[in-house]
Amino acid sequence: VEWPRAGAGAVAVATHVALLPLKAAIHYTVADVRARRAPGLGVAGGACFACVAWMGALSFVMCSCCEALGALLGMPPSVVGVTFSAVGTSLPNLIASMVAANQGLGNMAVSNAFGSNTFNICVGLGLPWALFVATANHGAPYHTLPAEGIVDSVLILIGALVFFFALLVSTGFVLYRWHGFLFIALYVAYL
Repeated sequence: VEWPRAGAGAVAVATHVALLPLKAAIHYTVADVRARRAPGLGVAGGACFACVAWMGALSFVMCSCCEALGALLGMPPSVVGVTFSAVGTSLPNLIASMVAANQGLGNMAVSNAFGSNTFNICVGLGLPWALFVATANHGAPYHTLPAEGIVDSVLILIGALVFFFALLVSTGFVLYRWHGFLFIALYVAYL
């Protein structure tokens, strides 16, 4: 929540001012686990819970905005989810993985990608779905979810994961620059 450094520029100051309410809310609701005021699992557990709560709230806002944008552009929700929503959730992971890789921590970069996607699928999808079925549907099975080509996307994702693993095995679990360009080209072809 600190003011930008001297000479940071007008864009940095404007961004800071625009995001200050959100920065302050997160700053005061998520405990700083680096502080030694109250060491122990309670502080770390509380910080993890607060982070997940913030992720849930901000994900809801992002999904609402994506739905509104899709309705405005006349795009089906599945296309909006595969493009705008996927980029919005994956871009922070990309930046974190790039920072880790630039520091020579390639294993951490790959683990971040797999870990965040596992969390997104298991908790990000599983928890809201379980809550919806338990509350809105009163525990009864729910069968009216429109698929809208989601099966094709899942099969393509599985194929991409198998291809990625085969590529890693064939190169001795070493990632090369051309791997990145190949997967970017495959994503553009998919879109």
